[in-house]
Amino acid sequence: MGVLPIIHGLTWLSGLVYPAGAVLSYTIIKIVYNVFFHPLRSYPGPWYRAASRLPYTISVFRGDVTHRVQQLHQKYGQVVRITPDTLSYTCSQAWPDVYGLKQSQRRGNLPKDPKFYINPPGAIETISTANDANHRRLRRLQAHAFSEKALSLQESYLQRYTDQFVLCLRNEAKRSNGVVDVVKFVNFLTTDLIGDLSFGETFGGLDTGKVHPWLENLFTTLKTFTFMREILRLPSFIVGAAMACIPKAMREHRSAAVSFGAEAAKRRIERGSDKPDFMSYILRHQDEQEKGMSQAEIEMASITFIVAGSETTATMISGTVYLLLCNPSILRKLTSVIRADFRTQSDLTNVNLQQHEYLNAVLKEGLRLYPPAPDTLIRTTANKSAIIAGRVVPPHTSLTMNVWAAHRDSANFNKPLEFVPERWMRNAPPEFDNDDKAVFKPFSVGPRDCIGKNLAWAEMRMILAKLVLSIDLISLQPDSEQWIERQKIYSLWEKPPLNVKISC
Repeated sequence: MGVLPIIHGLTWLSGLVYPAGAVLSYTIIKIVYNVFFHPLRSYPGPWYRAASRLPYTISVFRGDVTHRVQQLHQKYGQVVRITPDTLSYTCSQAWPDVYGLKQSQRRGNLPKDPKFYINPPGAIETISTANDANHRRLRRLQAHAFSEKALSLQESYLQRYTDQFVLCLRNEAKRSNGVVDVVKFVNFLTTDLIGDLSFGETFGGLDTGKVHPWLENLFTTLKTFTFMREILRLPSFIVGAAMACIPKAMREHRSAAVSFGAEAAKRRIERGSDKPDFMSYILRHQDEQEKGMSQAEIEMASITFIVAGSETTATMISGTVYLLLCNPSILRKLTSVIRADFRTQSDLTNVNLQQHEYLNAVLKEGLRLYPPAPDTLIRTTANKSAIIAGRVVPPHTSLTMNVWAAHRDSANFNKPLEFVPERWMRNAPPEFDNDDKAVFKPFSVGPRDCIGKNLAWAEMRMILAKLVLSIDLISLQPDSEQWIERQKIYSLWEKPPLNVKISC
């Protein structure tokens, strides 16, 4: 064998060894720095979480990141370092310090983390991704659509669709020996309602019993966003290969979903402000002092309304039905008091339901044990330090409130895993006197809290009240046992069918 080929072989090998060695050396140095010298080194948490973001990323792709972080809180307390640069909280003080109104330069309304709320160059900002100045403009213009006055005019929509929902359940029960998939029909209800309020067009789920093509893969699109956010944090030389691992169909559906929503919103804009839906209020207030919303912003806002307004309410109602069926005595009590206090369907109005203490207590307990947005309310200290829960947090730190863990923390609630609506009532049993109810913020808090929370509450009250007034919820089917416990989370819950035996 000649010398020259050997020299060429060694040269080629060294071309691989040296970069690999450099990467390995950099990785080791980075790990050592993160564990022993990083500004967050004094915060509790496992060393491997401090060393690398990889364990967190793996959990994101597995859909168990929220549950894993809850386990860390159980072991380490109410503040945990869950990645090299991220802290997770479960104490009530984190709400005003991170998310609440600005109290000082170091407390309140910390900016959203741009690494999480990704807005590609040239993309249209939404109320979720906008910076503070643009957010104030967008929220002010959209807030008219969610005012008390608007809600009173929108009640007719809510009444009509919930009545149709109950009728559909009855018809389905006749066809299927009394067994219905609550998740499927609640999703039909919420998407039809929000579709009409956003686009002026129903998705037709309750009419046809079929999922609209645009909605069919909506969760897949949300899942894609979850993966993309995490992938874009990887070193640049890995991002391209990692993105290629996301199925092409998932990436294509994202673009198709935006296009469909934009076209539907455009059709609604062309019809003008002729009905009391979301669009009429936005169009009506376009000439106010500040710059109005562009057509592209209105189109993206409509898509946001659909995703946020349908998925969260459907999650909440499905979860509460499950929890009631797991606690038959509470279900019997709720059914009894609703049927005693509301003799006819016409008595079920937003005003009357808003004042019903036990119904509201049941819904609050459902929100506590199964919050629609369980985690990933990511903020950042940006270039300044902040004071969170009595400690100075250094610049460039990501922060989140793990709502799922906070609501199940024995430091916050007595009997945290039990479904006890009475804890929320005026004359609550003394054993719940020390519950830290300030930690209960299922719709977030501050200037960026959920703009549609009043509508969500109206929907939840109306749907659950009409459901138990008109239908007997009898039992879970065997395939729906451990329904919550089996779910994965990709920003939102990945809900399987909830098959329930009912009687009409």
